Amino acid sequence: MATSAARAAKRARIAAPPPPTPTPTQLRRGDGGYVPGNIVEIELSNFMTYHRLACRPGPRLNLVLGPNGSGKSSLVCAIALALAADPGVLGRAASVGAFVKRGEESGHVKISLAGTHPNTLSASRGRSIPRTSPSGSSMAPLCQERKLLISSRNSIFKGATYPFVVNLFLISVFLLNCVQLLPQDRVVEFAKLTPIQLLEETEKAVGFPDLPVQHRQLIDRSKQLKNLEVMSLVLRSKAVKQKEQTLNNLKALNAELKEDVEHVQQRDKLMKKVDLMRKRLQWLKYEMKKKEWIEAHEQEKTMKKKMEETAKIWEDSKRPIEELKKEKMSHTSNTKRTSNQLA
Repeated sequence: MATSAARAAKRARIAAPPPPTPTPTQLRRGDGGYVPGNIVEIELSNFMTYHRLACRPGPRLNLVLGPNGSGKSSLVCAIALALAADPGVLGRAASVGAFVKRGEESGHVKISLAGTHPNTLSASRGRSIPRTSPSGSSMAPLCQERKLLISSRNSIFKGATYPFVVNLFLISVFLLNCVQLLPQDRVVEFAKLTPIQLLEETEKAVGFPDLPVQHRQLIDRSKQLKNLEVMSLVLRSKAVKQKEQTLNNLKALNAELKEDVEHVQQRDKLMKKVDLMRKRLQWLKYEMKKKEWIEAHEQEKTMKKKMEETAKIWEDSKRPIEELKKEKMSHTSNTKRTSNQLA
């Protein structure tokens, strides 16, 4: 009887109508600069190449660089699994146990995303998530922790998984979208997308929920527009033809006046050029006079320097002559004195 009751309850759960589909919201940056859905914190333990990793990306562009085998793809796998993705999404392994580091029995991944409003709360490791994010934003992060067991194909989630997945939809996080999440093992699948499929996936990944709907409406209205254009061509009346004739006449008149307009435009260009050349002529005259003044000034400085050098040479040459004159006067005086004494 208990078994029958359990089966009846199970059938009732299956027959129950699904919960209403939530509507994605417009994404805006919070006080700390994080957009809802940005990774606030990620923590790995015994996951693939990592023994222990904890980091807090910033709110803007984040780029992971490293050589081959350094763990870049491992980080992508960790983000996907922490966001409750099925291992098959990654195209690497069907069991979560394959992602546990070799030699370890278990591992875990934990991720915190910027939330959509201050009332978003979850629990992790038996402690409450504060309502304020690490960056000081008023939006509480969405937090999810997933434990991976190597001995089991399943994993253990800490926290309510369904509300977390609903919140991912609300902030436009779609793990099956190759444009938004492209693991290394799904590159071939991404390359096979047609341009139309690539555009549709890109629109979903942009984060604006109304964009795909608007695109479909645009396609429908484009078809309607083409139908109206065809009807307009079929139902074109004599009045339309008369307007076309009037348009042709105006075009012919415009062609006749075009030459006059070109002459006027050419004249305006020449007048502007003449005005510019006049201004430039005055400037060139100024430059020439300035150059002449600089050359004359340099010549003046050169002549002054030569005069000073000549004066110095003159003074130097006068000095021996003066000395000879003094000696001559001295000899003359001595001669007179001697003559007087002899007389």
